[in-house]
Amino acid sequence: MYSRVVRSQGGSQALTDCLASLLALEAVYPSREIYIISPWISNAEIIADHHSKFTNLFPFITSRKITLADILLTYVWRGSTVRLICNPGQKSTREFLELLGSQVEYKVLSDNHEKGMVTDNFYLHGSMNFTYSGIYINGECVRITTEQADISSALISVRARWEESVDQ
Repeated sequence: MYSRVVRSQGGSQALTDCLASLLALEAVYPSREIYIISPWISNAEIIADHHSKFTNLFPFITSRKITLADILLTYVWRGSTVRLICNPGQKSTREFLELLGSQVEYKVLSDNHEKGMVTDNFYLHGSMNFTYSGIYINGECVRITTEQADISSALISVRARWEESVDQ
């Protein structure tokens, strides 16, 4: 079992490495359902694939920059249900949702400030929005856990948040 807190100030290699590792591992062993809660969300680069090491994990990616949309659409292709709770009133969020099309479900939760990602394999939560600024610029603090009890509790909670959210 594993739990780690990652703090970043002005972006952190530790944070980006953790995110890239978690999201790549999720592509290897995809969850049945994946939830991301982030008021603001955008198509940030997650993995810089300069040497094409991730070609087998993300077979449809043609760029050396693997973005969040690329990753989420790969999860859908591998059979996961991906759900976002976000604020489409933000321009970057609207643009991101347009990239995903109808393959990813999303809902709106008024006045939401909660942020995180929950899968069958891990639970990430903290101050970080899933945006370029959240990942690479802002000072953030996130906790990542693979403790099954924490994941189960987070899945119950996020499913309840999904139900109380509004279709857009």
